[in-house]
Amino acid sequence: MDWEELNAVIEEFFGVTVENINDEWVAIDGKVLRGTITDNDNAHENEQITIAIGHKSQQILFQRKMSGAKSSEVAEVRKLLEETWLQRAKVTLDPLHANPTTLETINQSGGKYIVQIKKNQPTLFEMFGDMAQEEKAIGSIKTVEKSRGRIEEREGRFFSLKDVEFDARWDQSDFQTLIVVDRMTKKIKKEEISRERSYYVSNVELEDHQSKISTDMEEELFTAIREHWHVESNNYIRDMTFKEDCVKTKNKNQGQILSLVRTVVINIIRKTNPKNFKEVIASFCDSQDVLASVLLKFNFLRSWN
Repeated sequence: MDWEELNAVIEEFFGVTVENINDEWVAIDGKVLRGTITDNDNAHENEQITIAIGHKSQQILFQRKMSGAKSSEVAEVRKLLEETWLQRAKVTLDPLHANPTTLETINQSGGKYIVQIKKNQPTLFEMFGDMAQEEKAIGSIKTVEKSRGRIEEREGRFFSLKDVEFDARWDQSDFQTLIVVDRMTKKIKKEEISRERSYYVSNVELEDHQSKISTDMEEELFTAIREHWHVESNNYIRDMTFKEDCVKTKNKNQGQILSLVRTVVINIIRKTNPKNFKEVIASFCDSQDVLASVLLKFNFLRSWN
């Protein structure tokens, strides 16, 4: 079976080739298909996928295949941006994609981005760390959540980058805002406390309001950073529910085809607004009528009546 042809049919069915009009943020990330790795393979030469998933809808919008080293993800994501409407969308990216060419592609196309900065960009990482310690934020947001025996406090602070000088290679990336997120997690029973600080940069410009009341755009950026984890949630479902990493395939193309099929199943189940994926799958196994009704509802099957 030809992967490209199948992927094109899937994209047409789910309508992803039509530009996103919901204005939702889209998370992009890569995942290794560990079931495609054989004993003879180099650990860095394996099959991977790149996925673009909507923050709110959690629908998998695009999927691309990769082979080889993890570094190939940078080129594949850039290609995905250039070939689709994602370059004009609002996207969240992992630190691997804190790359001048990638960010320039989005910015010059009219898109918006948020990308995490880690030590793979040491100059930016150090600069943003100093700003978080020394500069006054133009706005902030704080949330407190209690769940599963722990309390999590998250504070986002926003800093303007309009007057900050960066290396020339970042000129077309148009850095506008630094978002510093401090997270404190406390396990109630054990009274264990952990703290971490993360840095994110965006080409979204914020107004300097110096108010205790956060603006809509600040809340949008803060929420987008939090919801980027939907990619990891999707990966968890692929591995824990569909056992993607446990399915061994000698033929690498077969591994990629099966991954596409899982994407179709995940997207269809997502449309049912499930509380638990395993329960939905169990209901399909228990009743062919239930499965057929869902497939008919979303036009995956046609009624011949």
